[in-house]
Amino acid sequence: EEDVCREGGEWGAVRVGRGCGEPERTRSRAYGSAEALTPWGGWRRGSDDANYEVKAAGSEEGPEGRIEKIARARAAEIGVQEKQKYFKVTGVAHSVACTSAQSTYKGGKVPASARPTVELDVVYADEPTDAEFVEAKTSFESLSQELANETVPPEAKATAIQETRASCGQG
Repeated sequence: EEDVCREGGEWGAVRVGRGCGEPERTRSRAYGSAEALTPWGGWRRGSDDANYEVKAAGSEEGPEGRIEKIARARAAEIGVQEKQKYFKVTGVAHSVACTSAQSTYKGGKVPASARPTVELDVVYADEPTDAEFVEAKTSFESLSQELANETVPPEAKATAIQETRASCGQG
């Protein structure tokens, strides 16, 4: 089953996959004002039903912290959807996805791009087993509200663009 994603503006595409050969489902999800970001999040089950990987990416204007916040909001939302009351992030990996410039068949050019990404390792539980677990529903509501009300200052966008492009050698 596959739906068409809308990207940009206030919408980001959310890709959901169950791994192990099951089909992926794609749907749109608004996490609030995304400026020029086109975030996507995804998940797949790890070694058991409680362990997931959640991924998010944004445009080169997206500060690392905002992309991570989007991924954490998605992790919380998954907890709500899967009826897991609590979750904790056990690992965070930031990176940059780089593409080189390409020519089109009509003689045009697609410019090189760089997108900051983050991958979270997440554990879900019905009851917290340590102090690092947070309530999924409360966290999702809080993070969604923060993202909806957050604006990235122009100087933070400029810094993010420089850092992201530099990571791809696109200085």
